[in-house]
Amino acid sequence: MQTLSRFMAGLRNLLRQPQIESQLDDEVRAYVDIVSDERIAAGMSPSEARRTALAEFGGIEQTKQAVRDHRAGALIETCLQDVRYALRQIRLNRGFTLTAVITLGLGIGATSAIFSAVYFLLLKPLPYRDANRLVTITDVHSAPLLDPDFIVAKSESKSFDQVAGFHHMPSNDNLTGVGDPIRVTRAAVTANFFSMLGVAPQVGRNFLSSEDWSGSPNVVMLSDRLWRNKFNADSGIVGKAITLNGASYTVIGVLPRYFSFPSPFLEPDLYGSAALEKDTTVSFTKQLWSIQAIAHLRPGATVEQAQAEMQAFFQARAQGYPSVLADWAKSRRIRVETLQRHLTGDERKPLFILLASVAAVLLISCANVANLQLARAVSRRHETALRGALGASRARLIRQLLVESLLLSSLAAVLGLVIALAISSLIRHTGTVDTSQAPARLTQVLRLPFGKLSAVIHVDGWVLAFTIGLALATTLLFGLAPAISGTRVDLRNALQSAALRISSGREQRLLRHSLLVIEVGLAVTLLVAAGLLVRSFARVMSYDSGIDASNTLTGVTSLHTGVASLSHPSPPWPRERFFDLYDRLLPRLKALPGVRFAALTSSFPFDSLQNDRMFVYDGVPVPPVAERQFVPITEITADYFRAVGTPIITGRLFNSTDNQTAPPVVIVNVSFAKRFFGGNALGKRFKTDAVQAGDLFSLKRKLSTVTIVGVVDDVRHGGPEQEVQPEAFQPLAQGAPVVNTKLVLRTWEDPALLANPLRAAVASIDAQHPLFDLQTMEQRVADLVAQRRLIMLLTACFAMLAVILSAIGVYGVFAYSVNQRQQEMGIRLALGSTRGGVLRLVMVQAVRLVALGGVLGLSAAFVLSRLLNSLLIGVTPHDPVAFSLAWVLMTFVALLASTIPAAQAARTDLTNVLRSE
Repeated sequence: MQTLSRFMAGLRNLLRQPQIESQLDDEVRAYVDIVSDERIAAGMSPSEARRTALAEFGGIEQTKQAVRDHRAGALIETCLQDVRYALRQIRLNRGFTLTAVITLGLGIGATSAIFSAVYFLLLKPLPYRDANRLVTITDVHSAPLLDPDFIVAKSESKSFDQVAGFHHMPSNDNLTGVGDPIRVTRAAVTANFFSMLGVAPQVGRNFLSSEDWSGSPNVVMLSDRLWRNKFNADSGIVGKAITLNGASYTVIGVLPRYFSFPSPFLEPDLYGSAALEKDTTVSFTKQLWSIQAIAHLRPGATVEQAQAEMQAFFQARAQGYPSVLADWAKSRRIRVETLQRHLTGDERKPLFILLASVAAVLLISCANVANLQLARAVSRRHETALRGALGASRARLIRQLLVESLLLSSLAAVLGLVIALAISSLIRHTGTVDTSQAPARLTQVLRLPFGKLSAVIHVDGWVLAFTIGLALATTLLFGLAPAISGTRVDLRNALQSAALRISSGREQRLLRHSLLVIEVGLAVTLLVAAGLLVRSFARVMSYDSGIDASNTLTGVTSLHTGVASLSHPSPPWPRERFFDLYDRLLPRLKALPGVRFAALTSSFPFDSLQNDRMFVYDGVPVPPVAERQFVPITEITADYFRAVGTPIITGRLFNSTDNQTAPPVVIVNVSFAKRFFGGNALGKRFKTDAVQAGDLFSLKRKLSTVTIVGVVDDVRHGGPEQEVQPEAFQPLAQGAPVVNTKLVLRTWEDPALLANPLRAAVASIDAQHPLFDLQTMEQRVADLVAQRRLIMLLTACFAMLAVILSAIGVYGVFAYSVNQRQQEMGIRLALGSTRGGVLRLVMVQAVRLVALGGVLGLSAAFVLSRLLNSLLIGVTPHDPVAFSLAWVLMTFVALLASTIPAAQAARTDLTNVLRSE
């Protein structure tokens, strides 16, 4: 109650200040009048009585101030006075204000932007119920579980109260019957998947437990995005049928608008049931599929306990595996980790490296402004001494200077927020696709530099709070030392000297030089990191990719019109119908204006290698499962290598005679020839099968013998920095039907001009098969290095910003030093020193400080560069070129910045200096 009363009194005093001051004047005047009247009554004259009363009172203004200091709300009133005074100082020193605000704003903005990425990717809780208790279950290589193992773990686990999951590979379906056909991505999830995450449909119902099993009715849930874009947010969609790949599915619900699928690279358009098999045995007589398991820890259970239980569980499960798989199963190492870490595991180190980079930039900014404040403190020492002589305490003076620093930080924070908005928008939108090309949803996600989570990076309340915190922190970092140093003055000496003649002492010079050395050291460290990343990126891009990406247009069309089961699509068409489409589509593509070569394929260059087939030497029995070798085989048409620009090394390309009735032939890459045939593969034969991934353990594979007719150059699948893998190619006419058919067109001119003609050509064959994922090959290559490129560019930008800020700091320190030492320079010239000697004097000091900062920076970089090791390709963490270039560049820029004030010192006008004395 007393605190509240004092608060209300202080508020009244602030709001009624004129009336309060008037009352105080009246009280003081009344007191003086009363005392004067008493003296007059005692026999004094009126003038003498008043003079005596004033003397006894002790000074009217001093008394008034004493009353104000003890009045409720006095501290707030004093702070407001400090703010008004600080605003006047900022307005009077606009050059200093502009420099300080821009310097700090750059540091605060960059730091806030990268913090926003760190917060949304690593720190912000996932948008699910009890997100901190959600974990994933995989092996140490992040491989998902087999369906039978998942089903048993779901019912027998003691560490989890729920286990849910989704099939590892999504289904790409054609949605027809609702306007133009589109390709949609469908994920197969367990019935308890959404309920475990705490997600309820905004319309309709969730999956039923009975719909978990194979043979259940075809039902789907729509994403809010698909519901709004394709069905106009029709709430009556529930219960209606939609057509996917020619089959009918009943819509049972629509997910909430802001639901995000718990996978780093997938955001499905709709969701089907998992269609699990109740048989939980692992055998060679059935197909085995993989499922990504997500579990909810029981109260009191820990991740470590769950991992130990799962490891023991899978060891026990291995006992029931077929004997040929037992050793493989027993060697599995199970990993249980939090869902958040699973989603962002690969992004942690790049983000922390960027955060450390911008923190270094912020420290350099603070050091720069601190040096500016130290210089101002010296020039204001006369003012400070005068205020101290008039009764201001040192604490009061320090508070005044800190208020000025806080106002500068606040202005810088506003600028920083604008910069943070720009940088976070860059991170969010770098690599996004042109929506007019209607690409696949999965392709959109993969193009984002930090996966799909980077799409949510923005400046929100937490980032705003972080920025405000940075403003307060920078106030202390750059304002406290100058405030303490600037108020440590000798009143007598300061008042006896003219304000412009005061020079800084040894302590201040040491502090300024130390800050300068730190700036240079931090800049060198950042330059080394940027140099390593730039050289690594250059190495990656200089690798021979095996293709010519110029003037090449690519797209995908999905040819299947039905599914064998909801979660495991397979083409229901006769084989002949697929090849009839191929035969009609390819001539249309070749006839498009400006097309040089056109081809169909099951896989693009740089796609992750899939469709592994067994490899067995001709004349050798099929080895046991543990000893089998597998190679990816890609189906292509005759002009594929001409279309992608991959040169043939030896042998021939496919032609029209390599059809279904001709002997099976393949073309292999150089790595395949070296690995299996010592480099001499032309004409050699081997046995392979036609079974695709998903049944790798089958003992009933039907093998056929193929002949190698050509050897082509290697292509680095998965990205330019990846190791080359053995790979084989077979004619499309001799392979299995390709559901998602890839189109490749090499053109004479800009390939983007063919986008609409290509769509029309595909639609003319069958309007039910949409063309999607339309991109140039150059865009696909750029997508593979999008994250690496972004990290490299941001680090390089931050490093150059650090160099610029450090150069400004060097210039500021030596410009101020030269200005303070004009008298010394004049005396040196008067005593016979040459102007070259004066120039050398300043430059030697600059060289020493810059060299010391460079040594400290190189030492720090030598220790910290190992943290970049996982991001470097073809470059060692202690690459001498990167270290040397960083040191040379920073030294050159810093010495260039110090040359200007050094030249000014050499041009000192001796006459003016001596006359001023």
